[in-house]
Amino acid sequence: MAMKISNFAGTADTFTWAYNPQVYDSQYSSNHEITNISFQKHHILISGAGAMPKAIVLTGHFSGSSKRTYYESLSKHFAQTTQLKKLYFESDKFCLGIGKDIKQTNAGGRTNFIDYVAAFEGVIGMLFGDTLRTSGTNEGNITTFVESITGTVTSGASDVTLTDGTTTLTIPASALTTGQAIVYNVVKMVDSGSGIYVSEYAYMSIAGTQTKLVQATGGFGILKLAAGINVSTISTTNLGTVVKSFRDGWAD
Repeated sequence: MAMKISNFAGTADTFTWAYNPQVYDSQYSSNHEITNISFQKHHILISGAGAMPKAIVLTGHFSGSSKRTYYESLSKHFAQTTQLKKLYFESDKFCLGIGKDIKQTNAGGRTNFIDYVAAFEGVIGMLFGDTLRTSGTNEGNITTFVESITGTVTSGASDVTLTDGTTTLTIPASALTTGQAIVYNVVKMVDSGSGIYVSEYAYMSIAGTQTKLVQATGGFGILKLAAGINVSTISTTNLGTVVKSFRDGWAD
């Protein structure tokens, strides 16, 4: 399978490698903390089953008459750090993040080649399945995130709630009108002013406008789906025509 990189939101603008890098270095690292207890064999472990930002290093080259076009198509994606990217090494899984840096080396004796080293950082420390699913179970090997929930407010006199059984997100009735469209997204890049973008999680909009009135109780404020669990366990109240979307989650 040829590697590719594309935008997570909006137009895909996909770049596909003519041939894959010679090295694809990827690591899954837990972000737990261990506190040493002096003079003892047992120690204190603190863990929320989290992971470090995923770091991927690519080492390869482009050649032939299109080598410059290939390199510039890749480096463009790495320069667009206000847009989340999907980086694929397997056809059915991707890492969600942005390019950190990319370097080209024009070595003597390799005038028909552009050698490069590129580093990619995942904002979520796992891989996602390529297929966006609206039914069935999380067939990955770890807990994944609910990517989106859409629906229409049934009654403007009642709260809207979304829950995975641990985390509950509530939009108060005071912010709602019957018939309004509600959209939940696991993450969006939001312009905080002057073109500085910030990744915002559990992003919620009412009729197309982000709301800051969401109240989160339990968990970490983001809806999740454990491995082997059906998306039907994600429940909502006061929403009609509900569509819940997720991708399988992988620790690769």
